[in-house]
Amino acid sequence: MLFSPVSWDVIPNTKIDLDEWEHITCLRNVSVEYEGARSGLKGYIAVGTNYNYGEDITCRGRILIYDVIEVVPEPGQPLTKNKFKEIYAKEQKGPVTALSQVKGFLISAVGQKIYIWQLKDNDLIGIAFIDTQVYTHQILTIKNLILIADVYQSISLLRFQDEYRTLSLVSRDLRACEVYGIEYMIDNSNIGFLMSDREKNVTICMYQPEARESLGGVRLLRKADFHLGQAVTTFFRIKCKLGELGEDKKNMSGADRRHITMFATLDGGLGYIMPVLEKTYRRLLMLQNVMVTHGAHIGGLNPKGFRTFKSYRKMSNPARSIIDGELVWNFMQLSITEKIEVSKKIGTKLDELQDDLSDIQKLTNHF
Repeated sequence: MLFSPVSWDVIPNTKIDLDEWEHITCLRNVSVEYEGARSGLKGYIAVGTNYNYGEDITCRGRILIYDVIEVVPEPGQPLTKNKFKEIYAKEQKGPVTALSQVKGFLISAVGQKIYIWQLKDNDLIGIAFIDTQVYTHQILTIKNLILIADVYQSISLLRFQDEYRTLSLVSRDLRACEVYGIEYMIDNSNIGFLMSDREKNVTICMYQPEARESLGGVRLLRKADFHLGQAVTTFFRIKCKLGELGEDKKNMSGADRRHITMFATLDGGLGYIMPVLEKTYRRLLMLQNVMVTHGAHIGGLNPKGFRTFKSYRKMSNPARSIIDGELVWNFMQLSITEKIEVSKKIGTKLDELQDDLSDIQKLTNHF
């Protein structure tokens, strides 16, 4: 159903009932090619569904595409000026589990395949497809890159070349992992792939074909990992807040082209991950190492031990490379003599550490 963004009231007569046993698995606002619009794109509401009958009946689903149109409102009901118009509704060969858009085309996960569709004359025409792993439950796109998350087989990176109408697998994480959520990490011209898993870890992978261990680009390299201790199912990206930083710092740190990735946990927590400069990272890493042994921790627990990547499978060396923000922020609670003592241990100035922490605070101070 539709809600008014002003008063949050339900708009009358916009409720759409699905068939019996039919469940919605994904719903996205997608921008698809449309000849009548000036930009060449038009926004639609795309819905993917699945019929849950039982083990003896083949699983099927539908793709539904709706346009939100403006009509003459009913007298005395100004909210009724918006209405759903069904553009497309047809059954697919399998359950539709994820939807997104790429280069003006619709992309969907149907069963064990990923299809790219073109919307033409209120019908979907298949353009390209690729076989995937077990069950793709999330699709994210940037330009022509497509990041997909599989329930058991970790993440894969696909590329869609619209001039050749081809969809190809670029690289994937070869370690089995039960993925909960995915998002991009953006730091200027570098892009990383962030994922959360069932064991409450957060991992960052990167595509680096020139590195020897990536087997010529076939394998995504795990660059950083962190045990959060809470299950994360949703991420979103937001630009760094630049209002409180001075002009010289903006240019020096490249913060204007950097994104913060926010996440929400099933325990009701909110957090964020943000890329930092190499020298800031080195300073904060030394501070973190000192803070582990400096002062008491809750319940006598060791933060370094707890934040190390955990897995029931035998793992090689954890990458770490993520600073534990909560631990580092404890530095600001110390007395001035302790602060000076800690900064002497690191071999840096107190001002530099405080500047680093205050810059991070300013860049992320959205709420």
